[in-house]
Order: sequence, then C-alpha cells, then structure tokens
Amino acid sequence: MEDKRYMTHMNWQGCKCPKKEEQRCPRKPEKCPCQNTPRMSSNCRGCACHQLRKLELAATVDIFLEGGVSFLGLTFLSFDPRTCCAYFLEAGAAATSPLIVDCNKIVALRRVAA
Repeated sequence: MEDKRYMTHMNWQGCKCPKKEEQRCPRKPEKCPCQNTPRMSSNCRGCACHQLRKLELAATVDIFLEGGVSFLGLTFLSFDPRTCCAYFLEAGAAATSPLIVDCNKIVALRRVAA
C-alpha cells in the first residue's frame, strides 16, 4: 500500500485549486475561489500604502514625496492596490485633473482636519 498523504497537497503556488490534469468530480462546478480574489501588488506594502487602503473617500490630506516635493490640501479619490496608484484632486486648482501618485514614493501622509 502506497502512502500518499504527504503528496496530495504539495501545491507551492498558494492556490489550492486542482490543476487541469487532476481528476474532478463531474457534478461539482469548476470554480476556483483563488481566481476571484483581487490580488495586491507585491511591491505595494509600505506604511503609506497601508494607510491609503484604509483612508475614506473625499478625505483631505497632505502628502510629502521622496524628493522633498509636497502637496497640501489634496482630496483623496481612490487607491488601486494592483498598481499602487493613489488618485487625488488638488483643492482650488484651475484644471481639475487628478493627481496620480505611486504610494511607494510617499514619505509622509497627513490627514487634514476639516
């Protein structure tokens, strides 16, 4: 009798869904819950990125970037965890185009009391 108990779940990719070459039960639908979960970028794990994930929409913030550039009084629009991009609007700017910032380049983030 072969002992296969240590060989059945040796999936090193993190997804425990059966592979195409494995046999499946024909009555069960072919769904993998791992495919539906949005994945974060592996580069998007800094402190500022974590704070932007939790920040609510339309919050007013000041951000300070790596090169010493700062933006004051920005309105937070959204954060994309796949690309690490944070979207802001400048208050009082003539053109209301969004400001897109890589969260890895943010050194400091300050929430402004409204």
